[in-house]
Amino acid sequence: MIAEYKTKRKLLEKIENTDPIWKWMTPDPRTVLPSQTIREVVSLLESYQINGLPVVDEARKVIGIITKSTIINCFMEGLSPEILVEDVMIQSVITIGKNESIMNAYGITAELLPVVDGEGRIVGILTHTDLLHSYASNLEQLQESLHAVETLRIILESAYEGIAVIDSNGNIVEFNQAYSRFIGVKREDVLGKHATTVIENTRLHVVIETGVPERGYIQRIQGQDMVVHRIPIWKDEKVVGAIGMLIFHGVTELYDILGRMQELSRQVAENILPAEPENKNESRFDHIIARSEKIQAVISIVRKAAKTPSTVLITGDSGTGKEVFATAIHKLSPYAEGPLISVNCAAIPEHLLEAELFGYEEGAFTGAKKGGKPGKFELAHKGTLFLDEIGDMPSIMQSKILRVLQEREVERIGGITKHRVDVRIIAATNRRLELMVKEGEFREDLYYRLNIIRINLPPLRERKDDIPELLKYHLHQICNRFGIRQKSFSNDALVALINYHWPGNVRELVNVVEMLVSLTDSDVIQVHDLPPQIYETQSLSSRSVLTLQEDQPEKSLLIDVKDKALACEKELIVKTIIETNGNKAGAARKLGIQRSTLYEKLKKHGLYNKVSD
Repeated sequence: MIAEYKTKRKLLEKIENTDPIWKWMTPDPRTVLPSQTIREVVSLLESYQINGLPVVDEARKVIGIITKSTIINCFMEGLSPEILVEDVMIQSVITIGKNESIMNAYGITAELLPVVDGEGRIVGILTHTDLLHSYASNLEQLQESLHAVETLRIILESAYEGIAVIDSNGNIVEFNQAYSRFIGVKREDVLGKHATTVIENTRLHVVIETGVPERGYIQRIQGQDMVVHRIPIWKDEKVVGAIGMLIFHGVTELYDILGRMQELSRQVAENILPAEPENKNESRFDHIIARSEKIQAVISIVRKAAKTPSTVLITGDSGTGKEVFATAIHKLSPYAEGPLISVNCAAIPEHLLEAELFGYEEGAFTGAKKGGKPGKFELAHKGTLFLDEIGDMPSIMQSKILRVLQEREVERIGGITKHRVDVRIIAATNRRLELMVKEGEFREDLYYRLNIIRINLPPLRERKDDIPELLKYHLHQICNRFGIRQKSFSNDALVALINYHWPGNVRELVNVVEMLVSLTDSDVIQVHDLPPQIYETQSLSSRSVLTLQEDQPEKSLLIDVKDKALACEKELIVKTIIETNGNKAGAARKLGIQRSTLYEKLKKHGLYNKVSD
């Protein structure tokens, strides 16, 4: 076995891939300290949808790792969720230097491979997905012609995943031993055959037609559910083949682990496990991006409103973040020790809403749960009840809600006893309640009962200053959640996104970023990658700005947007020039634009003579 490994290593060294580890790693990974508890680790794993975490000391040097499997074993052994990480972590951990060749990682089968600098401090991690991306890149580099596949086979056999490669016609040109063993065929018997005749339920031929990668899909093979990647191989802007990779040899164990983790998360949510102590001094607005004056003014009002028990009405367009602010108010309020209970008044059918809010007694109606059920008002006792989409509440329920707000008592359906409730009410709507009151669609007395402290969230189109930071934040978060390398926006794409009017507000922005992360192969998202409605808006916006400047100087909105966009462009260029030590060619590559285009932009911003070649 050792001799075979050394032979493979020598052959791998002949392949021209000198990329350093840092080019492929996931940078700035989440870590835990040995003094943290297992319960805290569970929360992190679930929040960031990852399978494991490096354990570091105060100097950020790696001293171990902890994975989902480790945690599951702890709970199966009956250990407390408050046990410390240092007591259960895996101490024998393999690390790799950030400047080492990616080739050095191919022979390491560690589940989580921490990447360290020269002093042993963690700077990144190398996941299975990172390695697969490097494999794919290797394949593209080696694909000068399909005759290069015999060289290619060395890499394929070094991977422990099952791997198949097909040409542009869908015929198999390479099939590694892991795949052969799994489906019980000989490699030589399948070479040249169409993939559909060899691999059950394959979509490799579809990937050749679409050119779109399919990562993390479930495929049924030999009666087992497999997690697979299907990646097209491009040459001269044409798909010349595709590679299929089996990530797990069957996902039964994976499903079992996920099921246990979901149950563990449920227990945490229902306080079956001890709740995490909260930092009373922690700001609940640190995660809200607020560079614009309008949103800063809102936060100032919210901070004051949160300190009182008064009812709050949050208004604003859909997608502006009403629930985020409701959560922040609760966490800063006198009711923070109690629960935050949310009800979407528009999502629950009218005949069920009353039972949902007020609860019911046993036998109150057909299908009533034995023993009855408390309503949301009771569940929110000593806490906050968030009534989202209050403008869509049926008229008959409006009067019942008003009575509860006045009397601070609820009576379950079918019951005769009233329950006293101490609840802070936060309501939210995207509708114009004043107009609804005038038209008789909303009770005037309920409106005044709710409209004690009014907070209106501005739409995203009125807080353009926040868009670059929102894009950067969510791009980073989504790349981390998907376990892929960090991406960035080209300058032109950023300008187009800033100019777009965002009718769906922050919710639409997050969805667009997720779509771009999923569908854009390049590390730099260009303007042509954007959805048509945004791409087309960019052209129209540019024309509109020119027209307003020449003919309508009193209308300054679009001019202001353009000025801010240019300021963002200049700031991005300066930052990139600094990062590349003043090298124009390097800066152009990093920005994803031609060198000549960079020269034009440098001249436009008066920077050309300040930067060397």
